[in-house]
Amino acid sequence: DGLVWTFKIVENAYWHDGVPLTARDIVFTIEFYQKYKPPAHYPNVEFIEKTEIVDDYTFKIYLKEPFVWLLRRFGYTIILPEHIWKYVPKVFEDPQRFNPLKKADVDKVLEVIKKEAPPDIAKKVEDFVSKYGHLRIGSGPYMLVRWVEGELLDLVKHPMYFKKGFPRADRLIFKVYASDEAQYLAIKTGEAHIMMWTIPYAVIKEAEANPNIVLPKTPDVYIGYIGFNLKDPITGNKLVRKAIAYALNKEFVVKTLMLGYAEAVYTYVHPAFEKWVNFDVPKYEFDLKKAAELLDKAGFKDVDGDGWRETPEGKDFELTIFTPSYDPVRVRIGDLLAETLKKIGVKLINKPMDFDTLVDYVYNKHEFQMYIIENDANFQPWYYSSYYVEEQYVPGGNNPWGFINKTFEDLLRKAEKEVDEAKRVEIYKKLQEILADELPLLPVYVRFWMQAYRAELSGVVEMAGGALNFWTLINANFRGLKPELPYTKLITPTPTTTPITSPPVTTPTTPPPTPAVRTVTKFITQTATITKLSTLIKTETVQTTITVGQVPPAFTAGAVIGIIIAAIIAFFIGRKLGRS
Repeated sequence: DGLVWTFKIVENAYWHDGVPLTARDIVFTIEFYQKYKPPAHYPNVEFIEKTEIVDDYTFKIYLKEPFVWLLRRFGYTIILPEHIWKYVPKVFEDPQRFNPLKKADVDKVLEVIKKEAPPDIAKKVEDFVSKYGHLRIGSGPYMLVRWVEGELLDLVKHPMYFKKGFPRADRLIFKVYASDEAQYLAIKTGEAHIMMWTIPYAVIKEAEANPNIVLPKTPDVYIGYIGFNLKDPITGNKLVRKAIAYALNKEFVVKTLMLGYAEAVYTYVHPAFEKWVNFDVPKYEFDLKKAAELLDKAGFKDVDGDGWRETPEGKDFELTIFTPSYDPVRVRIGDLLAETLKKIGVKLINKPMDFDTLVDYVYNKHEFQMYIIENDANFQPWYYSSYYVEEQYVPGGNNPWGFINKTFEDLLRKAEKEVDEAKRVEIYKKLQEILADELPLLPVYVRFWMQAYRAELSGVVEMAGGALNFWTLINANFRGLKPELPYTKLITPTPTTTPITSPPVTTPTTPPPTPAVRTVTKFITQTATITKLSTLIKTETVQTTITVGQVPPAFTAGAVIGIIIAAIIAFFIGRKLGRS
């Protein structure tokens, strides 16, 4: 009946402190999230009625009702180590306030663990804290050694990672740079080995001509969009939001500001998932006359003849948009929109700001009118209930827009129960119609993601979303070893259409042809197909790994260099918020 699911986990997985990972950790995590309802995690478990531990490596979950997205949603759940987190509520009334990186918090929880946990468990935890100074304990391929805020993130290989021979590197250093230009310079000089951000458009030709640099061009899995505060007296007016939508020239954005390395989008389902995309939603194609008419209809008119519109109450009509200061493209989009709106008497102030400030205003305080962000457009339809629902309109939640729509939520719940995929697709297309009409956010673009890396770095897996991904992080090496995918193998299908090519670089005065822009969708669609064709494979054990740390270039031939990743601070804050 689809209500009872049995899961088996590997029997050789360990937490970073050496404690075995078992079914008890997973069941504990489910119950923990259900009890404390953290906004980022509760949606992944709210549909579970109860759990059952069968043995140390087998558990069952019982659903309240059929839920078609179970594996996709539950698969995103971050599992907590029970031997740590079951003691946190004994110290913090609200365990969400526990900071596993803060010494004072760690000391308090460790004291309880030492008193109440089994001696062997307590000893492992105490030894870990003594060595690393924190309780950010996971089970992944790397573990945190050091985090210097605003400077670097230092990770070392998990020695008990369940896939033998992986990861191939003993150390990863994420080094923070202030801009994409600074990141590129670090790659160019050899200070870093791979970029975390996309390369600046101005240096693409230079990078392509450099034999020491590899520049893959793959479509991003993020969508760039403008978000609106529906609780604000001005942007809460749907006619105003629609007027702004008509005032944004998306084709100019993707062809000129982004030099053709992007594609305009009109609904918040990634174009890769073509079957789910509603191509009939309103596109709000650039039309300043229409924008002006909507503002007139909403009562925002220039009543004193000074060239600027006033509110229906006769007050100054002024809008503010927050843009990420470290991304020139989105700052320029803010400027473009301000210049365009000025032509119809609307004053828009573009406020570039750092990541932390933007997140605080938008996600925590809900003190904003408009902002530009990029969010995961692996944001497939099953993510809708993690964002467009009333329960996520809380500080730190995923619905900063304040989008609350009962019709939408009722349809969403219906879609999640619908087992007939064709019917489910139609419901999600209807949901897209509602979003396109209500406009809590305005989808703008999907861009090519071009993460330059040093030619001496082997094991890089180039895929949609960029060269820096999980597969690259576990395969990267300086010994010429090709990537092996220990979980799945990507199978390249025989092309049935013309070969996919990247769009040409053009100057801002010469936009690239439309077909070049459309290749973004074609590329992503093929990549999505590859993923679906994944099959399990056996992998040969990799016998050697990269030596820890950096070494001078003149070191012996047997030595290798640690992998340094040129990063932007935004990536260290939790990607659920997007690339802000």
